[in-house]
Amino acid sequence: MARANPQVVYLPAAHIRKAVKRFPTPFFLYEERRVRENCRRFCTAFARHFPGFMPLFAVKANTNPELLQIVFDEGFGADASSQPEAWVARELGAGGMYTGNYTPEEELRFARECQFLLNLDDASMLPMLRRIGVPEFLSFRVNPGVRARGPADSLVLAGPDAKYGVPPREAPAAYRRAKRMGVQRFGIHAMTASNVLDPRHFPALMRQLLDIVADVKRRAGVDIDTLNLGGGFGVPYRPDDSSLDIDRVAREVRAVVDRRCKRLGLREPMLMAEPGRYVLADAGWLVGTVLVVKRAHKTFAGLDAGMNDLPRPAIYGAYHHVTVLDARGRGRRKRQNVVGRLCENSDQFARDRLLEPLRVGDRVAIHNAGAHAYAMGHNYNNRPRSAEVLLTASGGLRRIRRAETLGDLFQTTDLARVAARAHPLRQARARRKQGR
Repeated sequence: MARANPQVVYLPAAHIRKAVKRFPTPFFLYEERRVRENCRRFCTAFARHFPGFMPLFAVKANTNPELLQIVFDEGFGADASSQPEAWVARELGAGGMYTGNYTPEEELRFARECQFLLNLDDASMLPMLRRIGVPEFLSFRVNPGVRARGPADSLVLAGPDAKYGVPPREAPAAYRRAKRMGVQRFGIHAMTASNVLDPRHFPALMRQLLDIVADVKRRAGVDIDTLNLGGGFGVPYRPDDSSLDIDRVAREVRAVVDRRCKRLGLREPMLMAEPGRYVLADAGWLVGTVLVVKRAHKTFAGLDAGMNDLPRPAIYGAYHHVTVLDARGRGRRKRQNVVGRLCENSDQFARDRLLEPLRVGDRVAIHNAGAHAYAMGHNYNNRPRSAEVLLTASGGLRRIRRAETLGDLFQTTDLARVAARAHPLRQARARRKQGR
């Protein structure tokens, strides 16, 4: 049997056992040490070959301010895709690049006021710049036409079916228009895939982008001085997955830049990249408790957590490794489904998974829950979202977000007024029924 990838199966089990004594489940637990290690590994790999390298963290992956501050402390800027993401980054003293799509004018104005570099999804947004103020720097997101399909349509990030980016044939005209408007410095950006574990993807993308850079220079007379390779840097989710060799990625991207810039007569652009999942995914776990074990056509172990906490399996059919704490010595593993308590059959964290026989009260840790988990969470079935806990570098445990309450769910409504109006009506109905 092949050895399980330690990046997937790693678990700070002793600290989780301490955490469940202090905090009611379900909760997310994040490990600060691992977050910092991931940041440093990524930055070191690229900075070794690109001295001016600028890393940006994809804020959409996790917006908890405590976690963002750790990442910004490690030298990252922010990749913001919405006004709240730009706002929280600004509040924490971070700048970066704003990449929205189908963006309203007021949001683009806000990003500019926050002094974010603007990265436009389409040339049709250029008229907005005249109204909000033409920036000195402007980037365009391009769609190189590569169809990078994931397990769901929401992961189609390039090609004819993707809603993102400027087609390469239209890029020179977009840059020409921006130059005429008064933009002085230019960047280019692409995001063509999600959770890539094949290191060959990134040098191939760099070749495509540099070809577009050369075409823009030839046809529009624009020199692009900043190139954002986007995100998509993957992490393994299954124990038999290989980890992305980030050192190889950086080395091979460097080789492409050297060859291509010389061949095309280009000045080397400054390199940017925007990992999110790579930084936080394997540094977070969703911790829950088994409430019910139902033996029917299959064995279903129901947790106090649900797809409102971690939607990826329900949305994408995504695999997340599951560890049952303190379940050794129970005999052979059995196929079981680990499920949540929402009234959707897609609310299943693991299907037909070989696990130790589960019992009521067991603590379960779901791995790779540090990115695109809480951030994608929701309140379907009016389930409150869970708390978040930080395992600090010194080994302490600190709650960094409280769990939502019932009051939180209805605080944007005028519940008291509606209830006061409804009570007399119900009382009148009751009196009529009693009089029959």
